[in-house]
Amino acid sequence: MRRFSRGIAVLLAVAGLSSAEASDDIIWNAEPSEEALRCLSEELPVTVKVYYPEFGCGFSTSSTFYLKVTQSGAEISGRGDDEGNPVKLSPRKLSRAEGERILRDLTSAMLRRESESASGDAPTTYFAHVEWACGVRGAERGTTRFKALNHGLYSMDEGGTYARAVGIRDVVVKALRQAHR
Repeated sequence: MRRFSRGIAVLLAVAGLSSAEASDDIIWNAEPSEEALRCLSEELPVTVKVYYPEFGCGFSTSSTFYLKVTQSGAEISGRGDDEGNPVKLSPRKLSRAEGERILRDLTSAMLRRESESASGDAPTTYFAHVEWACGVRGAERGTTRFKALNHGLYSMDEGGTYARAVGIRDVVVKALRQAHR
C-alpha cells in the first residue's frame, strides 16, 4: 500500500499537483456542479488558470490562460499556441465587467452538457485543466479537468456536438485574442 501511495504522489508531482491539491475539490472529467462553481460569480477576488494543451498526429501545443477579477477591475494574461497563430499576452488590465463576462462564459462552458463523442478521422485530443480560487486568500478552491477527442467534429452550435474541453478552450482563446488587439 505504501508503494502505491508513493506512486500516486510521484504521478501527482509529474502532473504538477501537490497531494493537498489532489483532494475532494478536484473534479476529474465530470460535470462540475453549479454549487462548486458558485464562488466564481459571488466572491471576489477570483483567480482562474486554464491549461489547455492539444495533442495530434505530429504536433502538440501547450497553452495557458490566467484571469484575475477584483472589486477594482480585472487582469488577463497567457500564451496560446493556437492553430499556427500563437498569441502571447503580458498582463493586460480589463474592466471588472469584462472580467466578469469572461468568468460567466467560462462557467457556462464548464456547465454545458456534453453530447456524445462523434468518431472520425481527426486524431486530435484536447484537454482543459481549470483551477480557480475565490475570496480573500483563495478560501474556496477547485480544479476540474476535461478531455475531448476528434476536435474537428465538435461545434459550439446548438445543433452540433459539444465537448467541455473544446468549449473552455474556445472561451479562453477568444478572450486572449480580444485582449491582444
